[in-house]
Amino acid sequence: MVEKHGEIEDDEEQYDVILEDVETGIRPRAIKSVLTKKKSRGSGWQYASLAGEIGFDIALPMVLGAVVGNKLDLEWGTRPKAALVLFLVGVVISCTSLMRIVRDVLNKR
Repeated sequence: MVEKHGEIEDDEEQYDVILEDVETGIRPRAIKSVLTKKKSRGSGWQYASLAGEIGFDIALPMVLGAVVGNKLDLEWGTRPKAALVLFLVGVVISCTSLMRIVRDVLNKR
């Protein structure tokens, strides 16, 4: 077993152990091996899914902010102001979403 930052990664066989009576002098013994599943590195579909998630999380808030801001500008007569403000709000939301995705990916390693 390998210990990494407080976590134990299983890359060997482990054994279930029976603790027997200490007074009789019988020591613990292994009764069966438990094969541990090695962590997979990820398939191509997982990476494609992650790329799609990043793309939507970055593009969608900015595009929606610009479209809704443009509609509000047409109604209110404040041509670039609402579109720019809502686009910048979308950029902030995109950045926080990207940081969340990166943090989740790094925590899975």
